[in-house]
Amino acid sequence: MSTQLYLGVDMGGTNIKIAIVNCKGKIIEETSLKTELKQTPENVIQSIISQASALKNYSKTKNIGIGIAGDIDFTKGIVRFSPNLPKWKNVKLKEIMENLTNKKVKVDNDANTAAIGAFWLDAKGKSDNLVCVTLGTGVGGGLIFGKKLYRGTTCTAGEIGHITIDPNGCKCKCGNSGCAETYIGAKYVSEYAKIYLNKHNSKMIDEVTGKDYSLITPKVLYDAAVKGDKAAVEIWRYVGEKLGILLAGLLNFANPDTVILCGGVSLAGRYLTAPANREIEERAFKSAVKACKIKVSHYTSKLGVVGAAMLANQ
Repeated sequence: MSTQLYLGVDMGGTNIKIAIVNCKGKIIEETSLKTELKQTPENVIQSIISQASALKNYSKTKNIGIGIAGDIDFTKGIVRFSPNLPKWKNVKLKEIMENLTNKKVKVDNDANTAAIGAFWLDAKGKSDNLVCVTLGTGVGGGLIFGKKLYRGTTCTAGEIGHITIDPNGCKCKCGNSGCAETYIGAKYVSEYAKIYLNKHNSKMIDEVTGKDYSLITPKVLYDAAVKGDKAAVEIWRYVGEKLGILLAGLLNFANPDTVILCGGVSLAGRYLTAPANREIEERAFKSAVKACKIKVSHYTSKLGVVGAAMLANQ
């Protein structure tokens, strides 16, 4: 069995996770550092290399994989734009890293690296066709067909959050209306909760927030639902149904054997998945539903960094 080790870097807007991972997706060593948004990309890259090189197995790695949110040119390894890193525009990340480390580097969108991480961690490398849906502030996704990441013609495949599920729906930041993200992204879940709670009472949420509904988060709604709050359960039912509409379309189109839900919103668990599954049962082909396992990731915080490392293995 190969003992090859890979270095993964998951670049977030708050923290940068770094890990050395083996050929099965197991983390051997890991570390992290704060993301310095005011620093130049070159200085941030130097900090990453400094932190990574302190790991005892760093010298055993030959390949580096990096996941970062935004518009990424995978072929050239250029970060064209990242919403989390305002100074990162047209940064030749692959070229810079390779020159500084003498290692081969691959750079990809963080939703793609999360999908690779889900393939190795949640599916244990045994899925043939997997869809990973990231339910965070926004909604993203990654597609693995035939055990390989599918990027599409212009590397934008997997933009699941911008599939229209209601053409008369809310305006999305992408310019479209009724995108899935505007119903199941964390920001929009909180916004819907505000609207709902202005019409329906919830003593529990009122006590937690002091009736300041700007403090509502998916976690607040989940905690309330666990304690039996009817309003919170109803809000999750609405969100789950919208998720189910999206997933039913994905099952009919991609016919995956596995769907992995990850990200903060996914932590609502059965309050989200139960209504989603009911919607899927009604809308998707029976054979597609029967062949597909839909589950919430057990490794949400690790998917990005492990996926980045395994990207280097592709």
